Amino acid sequence: MYLSNEEERILGGDYGPALQKAMEILVAIGDINDAKRLIPISSAHMAGNYGVLRDEGVEWLEEFSKEARVKVFTTVNPQGFDFDLWREMGVPETFREIQLRIDMALRKIGVKLFYTCQQFLVGNLPRKGEHIAWAASESEIFANSVLGAMTNREGDHLALAAAVIGKTPEYGMHLPENRVGNILVDLSELDFKEITQTDYAAIGYHVGKIVGDKIPVFIGLPKDISIQNLQALAYPLPVSGAVPMFHLVGITPEAPTLEAAFGGGKPEDKIVVSKSDIKNVYEECRRASENRVDLVIFGCPHCTLQEIEEIALMLEGKKVCNGVKLWVCTSKATKSIAERMGYGDIIREAGGMLVADTCPSGGPYAYLKDQGVEVVVTNSIKAAYYAYGLFDMGTIFASTRDCIKSAIRGEV
Repeated sequence: MYLSNEEERILGGDYGPALQKAMEILVAIGDINDAKRLIPISSAHMAGNYGVLRDEGVEWLEEFSKEARVKVFTTVNPQGFDFDLWREMGVPETFREIQLRIDMALRKIGVKLFYTCQQFLVGNLPRKGEHIAWAASESEIFANSVLGAMTNREGDHLALAAAVIGKTPEYGMHLPENRVGNILVDLSELDFKEITQTDYAAIGYHVGKIVGDKIPVFIGLPKDISIQNLQALAYPLPVSGAVPMFHLVGITPEAPTLEAAFGGGKPEDKIVVSKSDIKNVYEECRRASENRVDLVIFGCPHCTLQEIEEIALMLEGKKVCNGVKLWVCTSKATKSIAERMGYGDIIREAGGMLVADTCPSGGPYAYLKDQGVEVVVTNSIKAAYYAYGLFDMGTIFASTRDCIKSAIRGEV
């Protein structure tokens, strides 16, 4: 891989060991992927939670923070708990202490501590054609597909290295020829007046399983699809598959027409999604042998204000069953507005919690299992997948309304 004179000096250690290590990471990844050069990025996003870093990663991050500082706007994914509600959430002191160490190291490096997977809603909003380095599969696919920015699915160390150097290797989704569609996905058989937000997630999960690492091109979607439904469709694609991006003809930036989506070529294959395909996903994602409910959790991706309002209105005047936890996860910024709107009060009066800085995809289960939480009901197919696969939780994927009903009844 070609390096400029300055990049060679960084690699040689002239700018200190921290930047040298960052450049070593970028060069190693670039060489593995046959990148020809490094290219400037406008922003970065990393995961940075204990579940990803573990003890060795935290120690490395602390050492790295003594010298390194980010050169581009850099944000970070949710952590394991709400920093203001750690006692109420039952977070062990040892878990809290190690997360605070991560928090301090990231702060020294200059990472903006939004702790959200919706960084594009809180200021990290790249434009079409901008190169970025985003870790976390859900934000990567959203950036490529909906925003039209260009990023690979980065690992945590590469995202941080790219942030402090301000560059990333040019390969994969940074090259226009790799961003054309491969598989046509026809949704015209579906009645979208009946399709819920979780149905969109089921569609994404179903398609991801079939296409693997190919790029699907969707036709038949309503032109006025909401941001929540776009996210619901996008986030499961790299969970059941390894999809780096998708195109929605007439909606997303690089697909004004079907021809443009396929780069002037033809699809390799065609998938027609039916109502029964959606139903089968719900059945497949039921991984609990009992009907009881220990935790009902929302917010993977983080709940928008509209979603919090929807949940609050469903809970108003009702009570969560004794012994059942109900958490609504969102960003700190969105939580503050939700509190101002009174939605937090409604959720608490019903027996639930409105929490920030964490999400249902993994972090909380590290301590919730010790509290007897074994069965999780969620409207996030990604959260259900990881809770089961990483933490062996009993999980049930259900619509938002059915999640609320389960919380109130104490059973599915």
